[in-house]
Formats: sequence, C-alpha cells, structure tokens
Amino acid sequence: MNLVFCYGTLRYGESNHEVIQGAVLKERNSWTKGMLYDTRNGYPALIESVEEEVYGELYEVNEQLLERIDILEGFQEGRDHNLYDRIVQRIESENGTYEAITYVMRDTEDHFIKIEGGDWVPYQNKSS
Repeated sequence: MNLVFCYGTLRYGESNHEVIQGAVLKERNSWTKGMLYDTRNGYPALIESVEEEVYGELYEVNEQLLERIDILEGFQEGRDHNLYDRIVQRIESENGTYEAITYVMRDTEDHFIKIEGGDWVPYQNKSS
C-alpha cells in the first residue's frame, strides 16, 4: 500500500475523485510544504517551497490506484518530460506525521495564478 497526498481534483467532491474510488482516507485535513497555483486548466499545481503550506487529504492506495493516478497526472517513471515529479514528502496532520507520495509540478508558467492560503477546494468554490 502507498500513501498519496491529494491536494487538487482527486480530493473528495472534486472532479477526478472517482479515479481513486476504493482508496482509504487516512486524513481529511493534512498539509505539506509547498506553494499552490491554479494552472487555469481546471487543476492546481503544487510547487516545492519551504515557506508556505498546501492543504489536502491523505489516502492509502494500492498499486492499481497508484497507476491510475500516474495516468491522470501524466507521470511515467524514468521519463524526462513528465509534467509532474512524483516525490515522497513529509505530510502533517493533527493526528501525526506521514511520508507520502506527492505530485509536484516541475515549473510554473506565466499564466498560473497563485492560490493564497494553499487550499484548492475553497479557492474552487470561490471561483465557480
């Protein structure tokens, strides 16, 4: 089993949550270091940073679900031109600390909008 930190469209109630149907929710309120951006393509991007926090949910997934997430994120092991890097990052919650797979975008682009507060769900609700 793998732990995956979900900060965008894989979260409960979001547009791609069905991709992880069958995953076990470990933490509904969790966070990690990073900065969150709206890509303006209907999904966010987490960029590595030690200054800010990004909020999300922590799920336990099997290999089959991890493969489905990789496909959604356009990630392929060993490929140079992935949109995201798949790294293991420290995830915090009120119940403890975890090490979990986190999809981190390699670069920001000029049209990205910084999401103040680092939480996709309220940002999405405000934007809709």
